[in-house]
Amino acid sequence: MRIRDFMSTNVVAVDKKTTLHDARKIMKAHKIRRLPVLKKNNLVGLITEHMLLEASPSPATALSIHELHYLLAKMTVEDIMVKNPYTVSPDMPAEEALQLGQEMGYGGFPVVEEGRLVGIVTESDVVRLMTRVLGVREKGKRIDIKVSKEFGNMHGILKTLDEHKTVLLSMMTLPPEQDDDWLVVLRLKSDDAEPIAKALKSSGFNVTYVG
Repeated sequence: MRIRDFMSTNVVAVDKKTTLHDARKIMKAHKIRRLPVLKKNNLVGLITEHMLLEASPSPATALSIHELHYLLAKMTVEDIMVKNPYTVSPDMPAEEALQLGQEMGYGGFPVVEEGRLVGIVTESDVVRLMTRVLGVREKGKRIDIKVSKEFGNMHGILKTLDEHKTVLLSMMTLPPEQDDDWLVVLRLKSDDAEPIAKALKSSGFNVTYVG
């Protein structure tokens, strides 16, 4: 799955001359935490809710309230934005974007194609993607299995599901932390997973959870 498959395309962006006051209002109105900054439709920066908070006056400031209002009214997003922010391509695989966000400590990226802003991808989009991937929106049952690294395990699991005419909503594998066994998590479109779990156990699989 590529970024273009789950990114937000209705991007709310602002001009670099937008005041900080107006940027706050826009974020609040659209319930968003980051705003791409444009100059003649070209992406030139990014501003976040955290940056706006940091730009707010401290109670310890020596300026009078009138001076503060005057200074803040003149400040624009250009004054505090991240210039030339890191962007991603809409064709980047989803897992690469997730890894990149973790490595760089970013919660979102503008998506640019041929120099044009076409979307934005954030942690909220990733959560929605995982909801789809794991099939959690559909009611079903879950079976956890500990498996070794031997080849043929997946074939045996899927064969059992086929024999029980069970629809697989999702399959997730987790690498081992301590032992050598992998954890395979199955989400099944079924009202009763016990017969399937029993069949898996009969085939030699170590079923650790059914529910």
